[in-house]
Amino acid sequence: MTAISARITKDWIAAASDSLLTEYYPDTNKIKHVEFKKSKIVPILKFKAAAAYWGLAKIDKWRTYDFLKSLAAKADGFESFEGFANNMKDELKQKLDSISFSNPNYKGIGIHLIGYEKIDNQNIPELFLICNYTDPTYSKVSELAISRNLFKTLPDDFRKNGDTLEGQRKQIIDFLNQGRTFIFNNGDPALFNPAANAIHNMFNVAMSRNVLMADYKKYMKLTSRPIEVIKNLQKDFFKKDFVRVGGKIHHLLITERGDFISDTGDNIF
Repeated sequence: MTAISARITKDWIAAASDSLLTEYYPDTNKIKHVEFKKSKIVPILKFKAAAAYWGLAKIDKWRTYDFLKSLAAKADGFESFEGFANNMKDELKQKLDSISFSNPNYKGIGIHLIGYEKIDNQNIPELFLICNYTDPTYSKVSELAISRNLFKTLPDDFRKNGDTLEGQRKQIIDFLNQGRTFIFNNGDPALFNPAANAIHNMFNVAMSRNVLMADYKKYMKLTSRPIEVIKNLQKDFFKKDFVRVGGKIHHLLITERGDFISDTGDNIF
């Protein structure tokens, strides 16, 4: 499993993840930690975007990270972010369908694809969720699906005039222009969300008091903080075979004008 987090504001979007990968050996019912450093975040220049994944990381010689990088390299061939997102879902489905899994649940995977859509010369953020998990426990999988996730997570008082995509985008912009933010966490919601929500609520209080520094690099690290909490909690208190979050924590921030900022190596293409 993986802990990943995404934060979307009026001026920037950010993604963060741990780097721990595990392999499961059913014959012995043991878990082995096999990776501690490599990023799970892939920048996509064309759409001022990034993809971060959780769940299936590799099988045989196929790796999710390499798959996402190969798609990112072909992004210039797509006119729209939506078209690129749908192609990612289709190619991933084709790949998963071609692999024989000893247990269907082993092909469980989720991808946060965050970026900007150019609409009437305005950059509007969006998060496409590509996922085949059926519920937040990640215990079962079904068909791979794709969905837009910003509008559906708006508070009820912002979910008006949402019958059209144009209306949904207007509500998203209105929400962000009020200084509000979208926050997404995946990996182990029952364990992850309490820590993430507490940290983000503290940040929102500080923002309302106008005491925060105007420093994108500081905010970029904020996206990593919930992951740091979960990583340290598991490292300090979990039995080793049950540690699922760990290793180097990566983060990447992308500004509305197209700057890719990272001090963990994730702005290198």
